[in-house]
Amino acid sequence: MKDVSGIIASQVMHTPVLCADPEDTVSKLEDRLEDRHISGMPVVEDGRMIGIVTQNDIVRLPALMDSMTNYVYNELLSSGPMLESADENNDGMPDNLSFRGQVDSMKVRDAMRRKVITCEPATPVEQVMELMSDHNVHRIVVTEGEHPVGIISTLDILKLLTGRETPRS
Repeated sequence: MKDVSGIIASQVMHTPVLCADPEDTVSKLEDRLEDRHISGMPVVEDGRMIGIVTQNDIVRLPALMDSMTNYVYNELLSSGPMLESADENNDGMPDNLSFRGQVDSMKVRDAMRRKVITCEPATPVEQVMELMSDHNVHRIVVTEGEHPVGIISTLDILKLLTGRETPRS
């Protein structure tokens, strides 16, 4: 394995950073991620980073919506016979109660995580690896102030460690 001492974030980060607009739909974001063959991107509004969104965040949305639907349905059932005359889908759930249909129209702002793990361009790569491990994340956004200037993924680190990629000067 390659020794990474002396290598800093700016030498391995990808630039320019592809960023998501918080007002874009999740559906549009999915297309961008697929077209670019990437799995996540920072969310930027008015030039400053306000969150991060990944394919994992998007994949979890239908399950979250189903969970919300079940919770609301069970709460309504426990409060009385309000739902007896409602049209039901195949699951016995009233059609008008399902939140799942809202996923396609959801905004990136609704799916993103606000806590973003970041580092500065001069951060040693060893520290970047520790951040990834400590926070259980697959990407670190390299920032100058509130502005993303690069991104480092676990794949970038793996390529560096195996010698398949060399750091830039």
